[in-house]
Amino acid sequence: MPKHTAGFVYVLSNPAMPGLIKVGRTRQLTESRAKKLQTTGVPVPFTVEFRALTSKPEAVEAVAHKLLAASRVSLSREFFQISATVAIDAVRTALVDAAGLNAWADDEEYEIDDRIALTLRANDLFAVFELPHVMAPTMDLVDLWQAHSDGDLLELMGTNDPGHTAGFSDADPGGDDDPVPFLVPTKKVANATLFGRERLSAGTRLAWIRPTADGHACQIATFQMLSHCQVTARTWDPQVDSNGWPILLNFVTTELERPGIIRTLKAVRRMALPRSWAPRNPDPTSDWALPAQQSQPPEYWMHQLQNPGIRRKSP
Repeated sequence: MPKHTAGFVYVLSNPAMPGLIKVGRTRQLTESRAKKLQTTGVPVPFTVEFRALTSKPEAVEAVAHKLLAASRVSLSREFFQISATVAIDAVRTALVDAAGLNAWADDEEYEIDDRIALTLRANDLFAVFELPHVMAPTMDLVDLWQAHSDGDLLELMGTNDPGHTAGFSDADPGGDDDPVPFLVPTKKVANATLFGRERLSAGTRLAWIRPTADGHACQIATFQMLSHCQVTARTWDPQVDSNGWPILLNFVTTELERPGIIRTLKAVRRMALPRSWAPRNPDPTSDWALPAQQSQPPEYWMHQLQNPGIRRKSP
């Protein structure tokens, strides 16, 4: 089993239960969970009003239930006498609170088959540090990313083969394609809007940085890549510039000369060197495997699509 996996927190409604909303969690696809809830006592299927991918489904569900406690029908049931809109707002708030920066320990190690989903706040920064070569004494800052709205999602997906990964900034073939455009095998439910796709090599350190309002300090969590990694950034609230062009992950608007940011970047650079290493862009004539050589289907990146858990009727 991978160390880190992702699941869903969902909002369901049912025409047979007017005025009631179910808020729950699952490690399967939300549609699979909704289908299982249609027992003999439920005459019509549940409707999925909202689902959110997260690495902290238990914590997010708990915070959402607390926010909605005054409207809960029974402590032994996950039903609330509210509108779907109110429930969705509560889940989105819970995602930022329970699956955001404070939920992650410093210097998490990230391995093959790990799946991490980080819920961001607007203006959160990510700093990418790499060793320029295996004998280098310190890591170099090679890239900066920024979230542009509350609730943006950064997904880290491990793989043992850099050929499966592609990055927009590296102008890789397929670097601007969505690796998981749909959330169900039928392809009828679109994923959140992709506003960034990048790749990380083994040995890369990713620092998640949130400056304080006065700019004199930062909250931080770091992730150390033990394998290659596909990164995607998604949003339910796409941002555009004054010309109508989409604002992407690597479009940084935060003032980087703030004292807290400068000190934080220097501190990350002084951290211990990684236990593994691979070049970001290896020489094609070398023995290193090359990136962006073999794209993978959506079920490779989202494991739930391999086994959706929906019972199929016999032919």
